[in-house]
Amino acid sequence: MGKMLAWIILFVVGCCAEYQDADGFLKAHNIIRRFEYAANMKEMKWDEDLASLAEGWAKACVRGHNQNRETREFKKVGENIYRNTRRKSGFDAVVSWFKEKSSYNLMEGSCSGVCGHYTQVVWADSEYLGCAVAFCPKFFRGRGGYNYVCNYGPRGNWRGKKPYVPGISCSSCPLGYGCPRGVCAKES
Repeated sequence: MGKMLAWIILFVVGCCAEYQDADGFLKAHNIIRRFEYAANMKEMKWDEDLASLAEGWAKACVRGHNQNRETREFKKVGENIYRNTRRKSGFDAVVSWFKEKSSYNLMEGSCSGVCGHYTQVVWADSEYLGCAVAFCPKFFRGRGGYNYVCNYGPRGNWRGKKPYVPGISCSSCPLGYGCPRGVCAKES
């Protein structure tokens, strides 16, 4: 498992290092989701309303989660937050969340540490994504830092549910979805 995690991280970093913010966030999510060997994993698409919601919360520079996460399309929105004193690209935040995979046991649906960021990244039914980054002048004990926020629609991390069905990629895609890139994607 440790070797696989290292290879996936190297692949994501190599793939997405040149992409900034929106592209980096989206590409990193989709690559990680392809590596999960999930029967029902949906490809993520960018959503401007989710991005706007993320931007508002990132710029608010408040510690903790936004308790009013809702858009016109999604009444239940998932959220991941990453903070750093240095400016990073979107894929760095996603990789930090993905590293929590080592704490999650898919077969048992259990977590031995922090893993909610990871499970939201790979929540099969979370199909839409919007993220933002903002500088916060006094975020870290009076020092400045960056606040990265990603919002997911529909939200994942439902109690008693697993993030995806393990199996052959795309073997349980919903009706109207194909498998052009190793994940379930809406057919045009």
